[in-house]
Amino acid sequence: MNNQQPPIEELDTDVLLELITRGYDAGHLAKLPELHRLARKIEAVHRASPDVPKGITLAIKNLERTLKDHIERENTHVLTKMVHDQPPRPETPIAQMNEEHSIIKEQLKKLREMTRDYHAPESACRSWRRFYRELKSLDFRLTEQIYLERDVLFPRFQF
Repeated sequence: MNNQQPPIEELDTDVLLELITRGYDAGHLAKLPELHRLARKIEAVHRASPDVPKGITLAIKNLERTLKDHIERENTHVLTKMVHDQPPRPETPIAQMNEEHSIIKEQLKKLREMTRDYHAPESACRSWRRFYRELKSLDFRLTEQIYLERDVLFPRFQF
């Protein structure tokens, strides 16, 4: 008996949609307010430190806003139309979603640059280190999700 899971690229569309909406999207939306709180705390407590990435709170808030808007649009106008492998419709805005993915990837790149690839300085407190760890995890999971949508899910529905 073979208990191996199929590669993620071979998952049934409905399973993939469930993973995206209940796994990735829900996780990101739950994590971002905590990251925003940590960013605010670090910028306030360590404002005199030259190692604090200036503007990190605003960058996190911008990512949170962009991602919330994107998830809402994507769920309403794209993902719900893919349930049960429904045939694609010309008005399904897949290209727009991919453009938004590019914007999110640019925001993640900016965060990596601001945080020196999420490497906290030696003097960083526990909250600062935790912030970078969790931000790095969010970056990884968002990048993974964008891959699943752009390269696995969306091609199934493009003309």
